[in-house]
Amino acid sequence: MQQRSGARELGLIVATLGVLVHFVNPPEAGLIAALMILGSVLGTAFLLGGSKSWQPPLIPIVLPAVAAFAIAGLARLVDPVPWLAVLFFAGWAVTAWTIGVELTPIPTGPEAERGAALRPVAGPPVRLRPKPRDEFGLARIVSEPLDLEPEEPAHPRPVAIRSAALGLSFAAFAAVGGLVPGGMADGMGAPGQKALALTVACDLIVAGLLGYRVAAITRMSRFDRIVRVLAFLQYGIPVGIAGGVLRIAGLPRLFGPAILTLIVYVITVIRDSADPLLENRRLMQELAVLITVGAVAVVWGFLVR
Repeated sequence: MQQRSGARELGLIVATLGVLVHFVNPPEAGLIAALMILGSVLGTAFLLGGSKSWQPPLIPIVLPAVAAFAIAGLARLVDPVPWLAVLFFAGWAVTAWTIGVELTPIPTGPEAERGAALRPVAGPPVRLRPKPRDEFGLARIVSEPLDLEPEEPAHPRPVAIRSAALGLSFAAFAAVGGLVPGGMADGMGAPGQKALALTVACDLIVAGLLGYRVAAITRMSRFDRIVRVLAFLQYGIPVGIAGGVLRIAGLPRLFGPAILTLIVYVITVIRDSADPLLENRRLMQELAVLITVGAVAVVWGFLVR
């Protein structure tokens, strides 16, 4: 209960700072956004109970940090009345909810034992390596046990994590246009090189962090960090490139974030597929529909630009 109350208080602080971003110039807005993200990260780490809040775990702080970024950017795009007030309450609720999701306790006791009983029992993993033999100068193969204890246990609410990541992706991609001067097309001409580079970088980082968090839903050990790093690149690089192309194309305000969110969803669907892509007929049909919807959205954006 104390953690839930702390999540609501932290959400209130983040939402309040987000409202202030609307009334300052771009340089100060970036500084306040950075303070919001830092406060969200440190506050979430403190609520998680870590003894070293200055060295927080990366996995559970991603969603609150992206939520703070989204609130700051959207505050630059909305009108003071009434939408800034709506953003304040919505940002407060979303931030508190994402922190609460990360604070969900891991099942213990009989429930955890039942889950463990359903999992197949396997022997401890080992590593094989050659070891010199003094008497002959030859090598013999020895096995050593590997420590595969997870950094973070499997999250008990994977659907909530995926839903939060998908919803925050749209809000954060839209927020890029508010924090990056010239980052929002909305009938403007071609962006400058600096604005384009910052837009691509922000889109890449946002998508990469969300992909990193989604990849860590399952039980991950320290040997699986490469999986999460690969997910960062799988999400970040395509979205960053697409974000730059869409900004150059100059589509209206919300078309770009919607298409980038669609790309995030497509990547998630492909990565979650247990079967190879070409052998999964249902997945191929779903991807065909999604690609068609994306193409229609792009054409529609050009028509109404």
